[in-house]
Amino acid sequence: MEPESRVSRRGFMRSAGLAAVGGGVVSGRRLCGTVRAEQTAELKIREYRTLGRTGFRVSDIGFGTGNLTNANVVQVALDMGVNYIDTAEHYVNGQAERAVGQALRGRDRSALFLTTKLNLQFAGASRTEIRDRFFRCLERLQTDYVDCLMIHQTHQVDLVRHEAFHSTARELKAEGKVRFLGLSNHGIEQSWWGRMEVPMEDVIGAAAEDGRFDVALFVYNFLQKDQGERIIRMCRERDMGVTLMKTDPINLYTGIRETIERNEQDGRRVSDAARQMARDYEAYVARAEAFTSEHGIRSEAEARSAATRFCLTNPDVHTICATINTFEGLEAFVALSGGRLTGADGTLLTGYESTLGRYYCRHACGICESACPEGVPVNTIMRYNHYFEAQGRQKQAMEKYASLTANDAGCCADCPGYCESACPYEVPVRTLLAHAHRNLALE
Repeated sequence: MEPESRVSRRGFMRSAGLAAVGGGVVSGRRLCGTVRAEQTAELKIREYRTLGRTGFRVSDIGFGTGNLTNANVVQVALDMGVNYIDTAEHYVNGQAERAVGQALRGRDRSALFLTTKLNLQFAGASRTEIRDRFFRCLERLQTDYVDCLMIHQTHQVDLVRHEAFHSTARELKAEGKVRFLGLSNHGIEQSWWGRMEVPMEDVIGAAAEDGRFDVALFVYNFLQKDQGERIIRMCRERDMGVTLMKTDPINLYTGIRETIERNEQDGRRVSDAARQMARDYEAYVARAEAFTSEHGIRSEAEARSAATRFCLTNPDVHTICATINTFEGLEAFVALSGGRLTGADGTLLTGYESTLGRYYCRHACGICESACPEGVPVNTIMRYNHYFEAQGRQKQAMEKYASLTANDAGCCADCPGYCESACPYEVPVRTLLAHAHRNLALE
């Protein structure tokens, strides 16, 4: 079910223009306003940056394929000068790699930097299995080599030193199938393979110390600065390439009041905790409306563009892996290439952080999780809800949520809020988790 069908017309209209701030594609919505048809052909990447010790000059706007199904969008991106493509073996069950492969036909392969990723959490990820899976990636990508092979979702230090991976990688490098190595990290994680509790910076720090990794993909945005900037410094000291994800830090969580009203109409009990959530939500909407009025923000596009420019302003950031699957989303991101944070942008983002920053459940954080007596994997669930609401990946998000081996957020509506008491950012975590459950649960 599409998220709009879950929200009343009044709720949907009320949220228009107040939704996410940052650098992710929202299911095909434009991020930086209307791009005139005659401008589309003129849109080009305006800046290239050296990707650490790889020496490759990559476009500051990269192409993330987490939701990719349309090869034509990739082809247009390449025509616009995008030359960094990030994909993975399991994205859209291999369809993303196939779409990239179709787009690469007839292209100068040496002009592109292609990254794919393998999950090593599978039991017994042997050299033979890793090699076989990698060659299936090459087959889907219709290429003889990848520029960077990453360990996907590297949630523990032991994976950094996965010897079957490294020995296989040495062979693949000798055969000309892989040029560089990298890793990605989403922070504390809970999935079917178990729970990983090592902070993002510890894992990437271990990779930097290890010395065999050339590129890192991690979370950084204007509301998640401290940990991200420490990682960026570690990468700079080791001359590692820096690629970013989750650069869109705010989503407007809608529909809580409508859910309560519907439950009351159906004769269902509504807990005091749920009513408090509704009050919290109404207060958020009021503050969001006041903020947009104060700053003269006409659409989410203006704030979203400022958030993207925040990341591009950092000279040690090499490319933003924007999740793209539509021509509109592509146009919006490429239009931001070469951008820098302006004085007005800085004022807007500072105001957003002080006014609405507490409504962002920090990606790759997980500080509050140890306080939950039910063991709810907060960081993982909020990431899945980000896929659902900010990236248009509803089906995938719901499937991932259903596969959780830990308790889901179904218990959060009646909880006194242990997570909220433990959150150093005063985020209404329980409210956001309950809303995420409503989005993601197959009920």
